Amino acid sequence: MARERVCRLPATAKKRKLSRAKLGTWAFAYAVLALPIIYFFIFYVYVNFSSIALAFQSSKTGKLTFENFRFVWHELTRSGTDLFGVLKNTMTFWLLGWIMMPINIVVSFILYKQIRGYKFFQTVFYLPSIISAVVWMTAYKNFINPEGPLMRLFASMGFYKNGVPELLNDSRYAFGAVIGSSVWLGIPSNMLIYCGSLCRIPHDVIEAARLDGVGFWGEIRHVTFPLLGPLIATQVLLHCTTILNSSGNVLLLTEGKWGTSTLNYWLYEQVVVSGQVNIPSAMGLLMTLVTIPIVVLSRFLTRRIEDIEY
Repeated sequence: MARERVCRLPATAKKRKLSRAKLGTWAFAYAVLALPIIYFFIFYVYVNFSSIALAFQSSKTGKLTFENFRFVWHELTRSGTDLFGVLKNTMTFWLLGWIMMPINIVVSFILYKQIRGYKFFQTVFYLPSIISAVVWMTAYKNFINPEGPLMRLFASMGFYKNGVPELLNDSRYAFGAVIGSSVWLGIPSNMLIYCGSLCRIPHDVIEAARLDGVGFWGEIRHVTFPLLGPLIATQVLLHCTTILNSSGNVLLLTEGKWGTSTLNYWLYEQVVVSGQVNIPSAMGLLMTLVTIPIVVLSRFLTRRIEDIEY
């Protein structure tokens, strides 16, 4: 009996030691997860419920009202109002994203195939992703200002006989200048994604297509697009979520002046600059209600695209 007790004591102590170690591991895991959980409840749950409540409150009396929604709907649907122009700019940026999607694939394919001049494209398109956005926008503003190299080149070619305009301070050109910066900055990030997927395509498939006489555009149409189908479906779904959140570099370039403001910048201006929260909350809730069915429909359609393993 004594021997049995002597043998059992170390086993019991070992179990206690393991249970304490396990308890410490669980305590550490919960301590690590506590911060993001608290962050989620404070900055997501609480903030979103508060914004919903503010959407139904009057900014003057604080009482329950639907006037905020009436005002937003009236301003969005009536031509000539500021919000109608803001919505129009937002939709322009969103449509630009659809136009840029095939362009991104073609440019990525050029870099992937290392066609003559691909190093020039690499330098031109990767440069904005390396430099900070603030620094790049400052350089862009200096590049297109009246004394910049671009406008000097156009002036020397005789484009502006009545004086060189300030593109970012003229309502005729400001929005186009912002779109130009968005195009240049939007290509590199998408190019990295597409180039990574292109590198995964088996070389045997490409060789078989070449033996069948498939050319450059045929390879893009019959090989690249089908094999990139799941990635393109994901990009389409993500882009559908930004239908009312599409925005260019408005803050860094024009601060919403000269007819360049978007819904995102309008919300920022109303809350941060003007201190208004009720009408922006109603706008945000309407944007959510419009976006949800579009995302659900796009998800339903993109699920039909077959996931190809290679």
